[in-house]
Amino acid sequence: MRNPRGRRKNRVPNLLIFLFFSLFLLSSCSETQNSGGNPDKTPASDRLPSHTETEDPEKKTSKSQDSFTVLNSFPHDPTAFTQGLVYRDGLLYESTGLYGKSSLRKTDPASGKTLAKTDLPREFFGEGLTIIGDSIYQLTWKSGQGFIYGKENLKRKGSFTYSTEGWGLTDDGTRLIMSDGTEKLYFLSPESFEVAKVLSVKENGAAVPRLNELEYVEGKIYCNIWHSDDIVVVDPESGIVERRIKLGQLRQRLSLANEAGVLNGIAWKPSSRTFLITGKNWSEVFEIKLGSAFP
Repeated sequence: MRNPRGRRKNRVPNLLIFLFFSLFLLSSCSETQNSGGNPDKTPASDRLPSHTETEDPEKKTSKSQDSFTVLNSFPHDPTAFTQGLVYRDGLLYESTGLYGKSSLRKTDPASGKTLAKTDLPREFFGEGLTIIGDSIYQLTWKSGQGFIYGKENLKRKGSFTYSTEGWGLTDDGTRLIMSDGTEKLYFLSPESFEVAKVLSVKENGAAVPRLNELEYVEGKIYCNIWHSDDIVVVDPESGIVERRIKLGQLRQRLSLANEAGVLNGIAWKPSSRTFLITGKNWSEVFEIKLGSAFP
């Protein structure tokens, strides 16, 4: 028979071990709670400043203004589905879209009269255009193909290809600048058409999608936002939106406002430092002067 007193002797060391282990666990839990439940957390004094504590250039707040003066209005073909607009030497050059209705036009801005016109084949949907020297460059939407024309006679003299959709087009004098409906702008060589640079456009730190019609003005890129009557002014080096111009009030001046689509025509007139603005199926082209905060 087992000695019951011997069993009591064994209980004391076991009880001491249990108490010691319990105290150790309590101490460990206390330390964990004091560290916020994360033993790897860096002390607050050693943490690097977050983006909310330092200035982030990509989150620079853009300025917004809808102050502008309408100086003139000129007639515009309301059947023209405007995709691009350029002013050169007193004339307007316009690209229009829609399958079976796309064209390149040269017009007299005062009367709206078409002086010359070249229709695109039915399988092409005309998009943005720009002019470098004596050459006109015109994009098409989904075909991945653009066309080159002579400035004087609008006769086609070449073509080029690109891997994205074609939306807006402008130039900085040496490079073509193209949009594809995303937040990206592509800088291309007008000779080889190779992409030299891709710029992502951001406003207050967020990407700006649906970039469409473009115009390069005195070192800045003016971009119309599809499905809106807004134009954002973009720094071509950083891609940051510096200003947003709201031109929705122009709709109130349209003689055929019910048939009008979105704003989609931006042309710079350097002699008067004014913009010529129109849109898809707009009945007028407006010459406007922006507020004092703008060129």
